[in-house]
Amino acid sequence: MVLSSCSDSDIIFKNRFYELKLNGNTGSIKSIEKAGKNLIYTADSEGPLFTIRFRDPLREGEIHEFDAHQAGKFRIENNNYGLLTLTYTSIGNTDLKVVVTVKMSENSPGMKWNISIDNNTGYTIDHIDFPNVVVPDDLIGTGGTGRIFWPAQEGCLIEDIRIREESPWLKFKPVEYPKMGWGGFYPSSTQMQYMAYYNENGGLYLASHDEKCNPKGIEFHRVSEKGIKLDFRLFPGGAGKGLYTMPYDMVLEVFNGDWHDASAIYRDWRESSGMPVPPRIRDNKMLPDWYFRSPVVITYPVRGHKDMGDMTPNELYPYTNALKIIDKYNKAFDSKVMVLLMHWEGSAPWAPPYVWPPFGGEKNYLQFVKGLHDKGNLAGLYASGIGYTLRSNTDTTYNMYKEYEEKGLEKVMKVAPDGTLATNGVCTGPNAQRIGYDMCPANDFVREVVSDQILKIVASKTDYVQYFDQNLGGSCYPCYGTGHGHAYGPGLWQNDAMHSIFKGFLPILEKAGYKPIIGCEAAASEANLQYLLFNDARATINLFAGRPVPAYAFVNHEYVNNFMGNQNALSVAIDVNESPYNFLQRLAYSFCAGDMLTVILRGNGDMIWDWGTTWETDIPNQEYIIKLVKSLNSWRLGSGKDYLVYGRMQKPLPFEGAANIPMITRPGKRSIDFPSVFTSNWQSGNGRKSQFFVNYLPWEQEITLNINNIRDVIVFRSASENEGSSVSGTELKLKLTPLSAIMVSYAD
Repeated sequence: MVLSSCSDSDIIFKNRFYELKLNGNTGSIKSIEKAGKNLIYTADSEGPLFTIRFRDPLREGEIHEFDAHQAGKFRIENNNYGLLTLTYTSIGNTDLKVVVTVKMSENSPGMKWNISIDNNTGYTIDHIDFPNVVVPDDLIGTGGTGRIFWPAQEGCLIEDIRIREESPWLKFKPVEYPKMGWGGFYPSSTQMQYMAYYNENGGLYLASHDEKCNPKGIEFHRVSEKGIKLDFRLFPGGAGKGLYTMPYDMVLEVFNGDWHDASAIYRDWRESSGMPVPPRIRDNKMLPDWYFRSPVVITYPVRGHKDMGDMTPNELYPYTNALKIIDKYNKAFDSKVMVLLMHWEGSAPWAPPYVWPPFGGEKNYLQFVKGLHDKGNLAGLYASGIGYTLRSNTDTTYNMYKEYEEKGLEKVMKVAPDGTLATNGVCTGPNAQRIGYDMCPANDFVREVVSDQILKIVASKTDYVQYFDQNLGGSCYPCYGTGHGHAYGPGLWQNDAMHSIFKGFLPILEKAGYKPIIGCEAAASEANLQYLLFNDARATINLFAGRPVPAYAFVNHEYVNNFMGNQNALSVAIDVNESPYNFLQRLAYSFCAGDMLTVILRGNGDMIWDWGTTWETDIPNQEYIIKLVKSLNSWRLGSGKDYLVYGRMQKPLPFEGAANIPMITRPGKRSIDFPSVFTSNWQSGNGRKSQFFVNYLPWEQEITLNINNIRDVIVFRSASENEGSSVSGTELKLKLTPLSAIMVSYAD
């Protein structure tokens, strides 16, 4: 281990894994080299190691921002035992002192970064950008070998940053009020707190090892023509005057491999930390029997054809009109079916918080639930979380202005930094589903309303409620109110407030007698996983930025199985005519992620591309979908169950023979590459591993798997096989019939 200064005042730490070089005058990161190759980009400029935004609550949230380059004095100390201390004083001519520590070890590929702020400015800390890490734009899309892993929407691989830059929906916006919905807000639609950059020379892992799950932004964006920032924005909960020390470390670590290897680093830390998780699926007594029998989710609206527009009841209303269609799919898929209704609310579509009774009253809905249950199927409902609707834009006869005024509900709504009511939610505004606000969950009124609605729904014997739609990951949006009993601005109080809501309805679920479960839009964040055990995955949102990868399942699948989701906005991101196999690809992807499968119906019962596609659009091949869903789900019910339902995801064995079947983006007409054979690898409770290979195409394919370093190899060509066929040798050639999967089981 070497810790030294260079002649140009740079500070260098070197061990057998990496070499770190800091600017001796500013503390900025100049390089992190692995095997002599730099993983940091600083050719244009070295950004400040930290930036701190303050707000003045007494002046309508007035912003004051300072960074490391504004320090009047700077000092670096080292003790030659792997501890660097960087001290910044007189920052921006204010009484502000910042101390950064970097802990390193001779025998570790990682380093721990921390920051403390001695704040005598009179302002409160809104957020801290730290540490400043910029990697090169040598991504695949521009001819390089680099990739960025981003943990949003269960995991996204960035191979061409131009896809996101051209996106109409997911284009980068700073994680700050009011833009704190879709994008990189944690713990929300970004469910985990690590990123990675890697190329042919190695990888750099960047994470907050924060077992309390404090809110933060986790983003990436271009900062120069050739530099991309891996952007961690830390929210300390309105820390005011005095000393604030970040209560967790930021970790930088070099590694070999790809996103699987970065995810393994994070999973190892998560499992050794104090972060609470539910019991493993196999042992979780809160889960109903149907959870282990992998129903196929079928979702559709009973009013209108899409999110907005005319809301006249359609062919699938009354509710019982759909029973024959569901029975058809029940038989075609040879599987239980869960019907997950949209636009069913008795208030108006997507008009929280009041949803019960169902549109048209309870009588026909209860007949519908009974009809499903009589055939062994299940009933589910979408709701819309903890927003408050003043007026529906989809059904303008619904408004709640009278209650709002009479109960003085303004006092329970989210507040913006300047003290006005906040507008940082989802699905609100004159061109959206509703006019209204987000409620702050730190208020008793919110907890009482949620419990009341869930109590009424549970009385109907509904099996599943995706109640926290628009509360992405089960989280809430920030509030700067000073009258709700919480800190000024984003902070840990948000998790505590949501947990209070979850704990409030748990007794209702426990007393119901049939184990109903509650979920959210997007997979449940780490902070909320123990309460939300079946959720609406949103991997397709990543197609506005890059290629979805199942990192969430890699870290969490032993604790939760999610479902594929209603695929909202797929046809906005992807040109379905230029990508004719995209639905089959999405089914194969979700299967390999360990998720339960989903199809979306139009009024006559046909399966359509996604929620939001007009019913007049040409539909995908129905026969292909039915055959693939039936084949894939049979593995979750048969010989693959120990792996796909209960298993722990592993890095897959490499194989050869797959072609590239890209999806073509609608904006930019760029290619997102996908293999013609999808794969995933799982370890069962007894330690045995199985890798699945999915041919989602309507023609046969052949692949070759190197089995030289594994033993006791058994090939299962059908999920109904109990023993499979033993094979030996160094190479295994597999012929994959159309629209099917094969399981290769082995021991290390």
